[in-house]
Amino acid sequence: MTTRTERRMKAPPSAYVTMLITGALAAAALGGVAAWFSDENRLMAFVIFAVCTAGPMFALSWFVFVSRYTVKSDPHAEDNVEGQWYDKAASGAFHDFLVVAGLGCVVLALTQFEIAGSTLLVLLLVFVMADAAIRYAVLNRRGA
Repeated sequence: MTTRTERRMKAPPSAYVTMLITGALAAAALGGVAAWFSDENRLMAFVIFAVCTAGPMFALSWFVFVSRYTVKSDPHAEDNVEGQWYDKAASGAFHDFLVVAGLGCVVLALTQFEIAGSTLLVLLLVFVMADAAIRYAVLNRRGA
């Protein structure tokens, strides 16, 4: 849930250094796990996964180490209309997920179609994220 934020001050240099080191180590660790499970070119798997996860790992480490100095949270965030829109969108997306997952189970059982679990999870994740985003945009546009 995002809140309205205000800039306070800069974080100390040690927070940025810790953020960079932690983000790089986390990305390298995920690359290492990918390389460990890779059957073929382990170096390529390491590099690809480390590079692809570097951005999210740096963002996560920024949130953990730097944001406490640079971001002040809104004490009344739950009262904001954006928070109410998010709650409505997430709730509706969850209900849509239940319907789609249930219907998907019925279709897969009747047709005996085989699909990889990872493919199915990615498709469901993309569906739920798109559903929530569309619902939020509609609520934002309506101003409801």
